[in-house]
Amino acid sequence: MPLGLDEFKSRTIGSKIKSGTSPSGSVIHRLEPGGAEYNYASASKGAKVLASNKEAKGAADILSRNKDKYLRNPCSSEEKFVIIELSEETLVKTIEIANFEHHSSNFKDFELHGGLVYPTDSWIFLGNFTASNVKQAQRFVLQQPKWVRYLKLKLQSHYGSEFYCTLSIVEVYGVDAIERMLEDLIYAQDKPFASGEGNGEKRVASSHANSAEADDVWQNTFRGINSDPASEISSENQEAVNVNRNVPDPVEEIRQQVGRMPGDTVLKILMQKVRYLDLNLSVLEQYMEDLNSRYVNIFKEYSKDMGKKDLLLEKIKEEIRSFLERQDAMMKEVSDLDSWKSHFSVQLDHVLRDNAVLRSEVEKIRDNQVSLENKGVVVFSVCVIFSLLAILRLSLDILMSIYRVLSFDRTITSRKFCQGSSSWFFLLLSCSIIIFTLTL
Repeated sequence: MPLGLDEFKSRTIGSKIKSGTSPSGSVIHRLEPGGAEYNYASASKGAKVLASNKEAKGAADILSRNKDKYLRNPCSSEEKFVIIELSEETLVKTIEIANFEHHSSNFKDFELHGGLVYPTDSWIFLGNFTASNVKQAQRFVLQQPKWVRYLKLKLQSHYGSEFYCTLSIVEVYGVDAIERMLEDLIYAQDKPFASGEGNGEKRVASSHANSAEADDVWQNTFRGINSDPASEISSENQEAVNVNRNVPDPVEEIRQQVGRMPGDTVLKILMQKVRYLDLNLSVLEQYMEDLNSRYVNIFKEYSKDMGKKDLLLEKIKEEIRSFLERQDAMMKEVSDLDSWKSHFSVQLDHVLRDNAVLRSEVEKIRDNQVSLENKGVVVFSVCVIFSLLAILRLSLDILMSIYRVLSFDRTITSRKFCQGSSSWFFLLLSCSIIIFTLTL
């Protein structure tokens, strides 16, 4: 299966990023036309001292290489600093300081800050450094180069016990924006064609060999993509090889120059890169055409799979429709159930109200029953009392009758006995009936 466009782009961009990055990540100092390093803190280049502590004398003398003039500070001063404006915005890599005055103390520890604007309260910290106690120039390399226009040098401690602490020169090395761009262009031009990164002589290869090697790489790449060895891609690449071999390489020309390159050389580099981009674009178009022909069958298979998935999707839709119908029926049943529930709730409320009324009636009946029971107890008690009285009266009458029988005439006595005891006997009978009725 051929490479996808995204994978091809990622590999191409990744290779360009790798080729545009220096292997060591270092900054190459800009050079003067004579071959010396370009000092961005030189007064002749436009650098100047903007500020210093009030005890400092001759602060501007550190920007020139005059050993008889220097920055002079009493060593007892609490804060010793100097602010320098560089000749232009610079990617600072190295700073060089020196003290050539023998009758003074050398600075020991110092701190370096930078910034793109001045005045400012937020300086960029560049590092802390410790100088040796020697009367010669000393270089200090920044661990991480920074783009700055203004430098603040803070002198913190010193060697010896002299009254004055002096500083003769301060020099700053690095690259500006144009030099950095040119270095990136030259390195990106040479990187894909270099056979070994660690060998400096191999990096300065000829333009014709580099162009042929690059075109061979393109040919090998597209032979793997196109199955036809006599394809149009190979023929076009071969023609591009012949054209590129006749184009002079501006990189080879500028290798013989030292210092800043002129504008026409930069234009040559840019034109060469435009030609490479044009060639790459044409090859990319052929690659896209080849991909189009190769992906036709793949898209046909995808279309078949999509047809099957469409059928499966239709089945799923039918199942969803049936499920929705069942859901509608269930919703109707649920609504009927809700209506029945509401009707049942109304009936239940009526039943509860009737139950409450019935319960109140039952309470009334229970109260009446209790009152009747109490009345029955009273009646039972009265009947018992009257029964006892009737029994007692009948007993007395019987005794009196017996006595009279013994004393008087029997006929008269029996008649009186019957007349006097009939009412008491009737009372006893009534009380007995009532008591028997209440005990049932």
